[in-house]
Amino acid sequence: MTIAHGRYSEVSSDHYNRLLALNETFWNESNDALLRGLATQKQGLTDAEAERRLVRYGPNLSVLNIRRSLVIKFGRRIAEPLIAILLIAALISGVVGDWQSLIVIVLIVLFSIALDVFQEQKAENTVEALRRSVAITASVLRDGRPVELAVPEIVPGDVVELRAGDLVPADGIVLRSRGALANEAILTGEPYPAEKRCGPCDAKSPVDAFNALFSGTSLVGGEAVMLVVATGGATRFGAIAASLQDKVAPTAFERGVHALGMLILRLTGFLVLFVLLTQLIKHALSLESVLFAVALAVGLTPELLPMVMTVCSPEQPFRERHA
Repeated sequence: MTIAHGRYSEVSSDHYNRLLALNETFWNESNDALLRGLATQKQGLTDAEAERRLVRYGPNLSVLNIRRSLVIKFGRRIAEPLIAILLIAALISGVVGDWQSLIVIVLIVLFSIALDVFQEQKAENTVEALRRSVAITASVLRDGRPVELAVPEIVPGDVVELRAGDLVPADGIVLRSRGALANEAILTGEPYPAEKRCGPCDAKSPVDAFNALFSGTSLVGGEAVMLVVATGGATRFGAIAASLQDKVAPTAFERGVHALGMLILRLTGFLVLFVLLTQLIKHALSLESVLFAVALAVGLTPELLPMVMTVCSPEQPFRERHA
């Protein structure tokens, strides 16, 4: 945990994990303790050490994976009630030998799903292109010299120089400050800038941590030098982003469409069973009655509704994946 003969020792995993534990208030540590704990110094890391830490801790990205596999995308759509009705009807048609109906229904379903997946893929590609076009960099001390690095290359133990207008690239502690003011509304909801200065802080909440800077916030005034303590998903902003991505609540439109699908599913099931039961009571169950029931199920189901929703929905998959 110390620096011996000017060379960086390996960061202690126990100490680092303690700093990043849930609700851990790293701003309560002194600057010297954090420097020792992260095996760094005020002149920053060497390029070689930063490279090793990048491999160990990963890139400084809040969310690493924003895409879902094609299998998951197709599976989610096949599980929808309207699609399920059509697939069941197609299966029954195939069993009774009506191959023409089977082919037509399957083609309609596949075309509808393919269009929906294409729209989602297009939205994801747009987001990726936008992220690539906005090259966000930060001024980082490496070997004692300030260099412009892409934000994903920042690692725990880096020393970052910030000026008014800069985005804070990670969670960290203030080493030096000159009239620094940070906008933390994205985390705290507080509209007014918070003064940031170095010094001991015994606050229990990030809102009151005057000596800490957090990823996703921005410096709106003055200058500051910060020691990076947490990067990527280990930051508070990263945890929020990950939770939003993993647990996006269905929109009112999506809930309404699902409820409509369930209503059609129940209505179709009732009518089909009613027709078959009536035919069974009056006459012996025949192939014609089964085909009629299948035709009734297909006729009651709006085959093109999933495709229409994909094209006309006010809330495209873009919003669902990348809110």
